[in-house]
Amino acid sequence: MNKIIAANWKMNGNISLLDSFMDSIHNENFILAVPSVYIAYAGEKRKKFILAAQDCSVFEGYGAHTGEISAEMIKEAGAEYVILGHSERRATSNFDNVNSVYKKLNNAINAGLKVILCVDEDFESLLDQKTKELIKGNLNKIVVAYEPMSAIGTGKLPSATDIETAVLDIKNKCYNVKTLYGGSVNAENIRKILGINVVDGVLIGGSSLRLDEIKKFLTN
Repeated sequence: MNKIIAANWKMNGNISLLDSFMDSIHNENFILAVPSVYIAYAGEKRKKFILAAQDCSVFEGYGAHTGEISAEMIKEAGAEYVILGHSERRATSNFDNVNSVYKKLNNAINAGLKVILCVDEDFESLLDQKTKELIKGNLNKIVVAYEPMSAIGTGKLPSATDIETAVLDIKNKCYNVKTLYGGSVNAENIRKILGINVVDGVLIGGSSLRLDEIKKFLTN
């Protein structure tokens, strides 16, 4: 399977769960976004999947920014990817708007990270011209994840036609960028989602904490 399976633990998980994932999963198409405190631990254990952070600072490099974690630090700790612009962060953080996410995107690319850039139904405004130009120049480093707000955490999956229409629209606006679908993805509907030809993979939320569920995703 060449499609991307990305998982976002959000503010969940622990060392024991991470150990079980590292012992059980050997798949180079699987991306696991863990809380930042676990990145270095997973990196040292030489995991057999791709490690991601869930965000990076709007500030570049190093400096007097208490509590911030820069893209450079994330890269040094062992992550290969970072998730940016997730709707939960846009809703709760003053730092996550179109302009700040663009700065983070720039920082991540400059630090040598790849990016999963999240958008929702409002992708027309979230993917502004400067962001689209940055995507154009980094098509091998940026993946867009379409996560409609109506589906996140609701258990309600849009129709295959609705998903296909949105993903095609994003691809048409962003130079055929790889595009994932996220929002209420589970083992029962993943085959349907991955069966949509224009969808390049999935971004999984709540189900990603269950190792048995992830194993099902990776065998679908």
